[in-house]
Amino acid sequence: MADRGDQQASTRDHDRHENRHLLAQSSGRAFGGALLFALPLLMTMEIWSLALSVPRYRLALLMVATVVLVVFLSQHFGAGMPGVGWPGYLADAGVAFVMAAVAAVLVLGVLAVIEPLRNWQDALSITSLALLPAAVGASFARSQLGAGGRRTPTTTYGGELLLMAAGAVVFAANIAPTEEVVLLAAEIDPWHPVALVLLCLVLMHGFVYWVGFRGQESAAGGVLRSFLTLTVVGYVIALTVSAYLLWTFGRFDGAGAAMAVTEAVVLALPASLGAAAARLIL
Repeated sequence: MADRGDQQASTRDHDRHENRHLLAQSSGRAFGGALLFALPLLMTMEIWSLALSVPRYRLALLMVATVVLVVFLSQHFGAGMPGVGWPGYLADAGVAFVMAAVAAVLVLGVLAVIEPLRNWQDALSITSLALLPAAVGASFARSQLGAGGRRTPTTTYGGELLLMAAGAVVFAANIAPTEEVVLLAAEIDPWHPVALVLLCLVLMHGFVYWVGFRGQESAAGGVLRSFLTLTVVGYVIALTVSAYLLWTFGRFDGAGAAMAVTEAVVLALPASLGAAAARLIL
């Protein structure tokens, strides 16, 4: 009996050690994913100043949107075991957020952009803006790039739309704070936005269904149906994400309706490619 008890205790100790090892590995992946996805934004000058001028309620809304997106990503593609339920999804999202915050604060602190100990309020504002791509990147890397990731195939329509929203966020969030979006929107001719929309639709559909990238899908239900229900809807999601981010960063302040739409269409170019890429990768 004593030998059996010692064996059970040894097994429990081994399991705890293995769980700690897996947690450390997945946290490291989350840290690396946060850096890969958010480093361009962390080193963009506009984000440092915008974070100090964006109204607090917009920052709060962005944080809420980030939390919702990452939690639902964890539900569909999290690093835990299938069937763990909402506590597991929330734990996945929590690890992604913690590692994203650590990565952002570390990089911004080393680059002397923030001083968390002396001016924590400004540091919190700048970090909050960077958390959107960082947390999505951390969630993706933690769940999908490791040997223990679930890598669950997306089989639902809602899952496809969620993937496209996440991809659009990552690509658009790194560009939305820059002045170039506003400059491009101000300089292009009236027919350019229409051409941009058509180009985005062709690129999105071609990347996913035509050109033979790894992960390419078949046009279920026919070409027209997949174009209308996934490509067009995916573009609408990318356009909506672009408009929301531009509004958050104050790019619509003082702009007319036509200018605001043009800015959103310009930013929707990288956002739509991100949406298409997410479907291929995941």
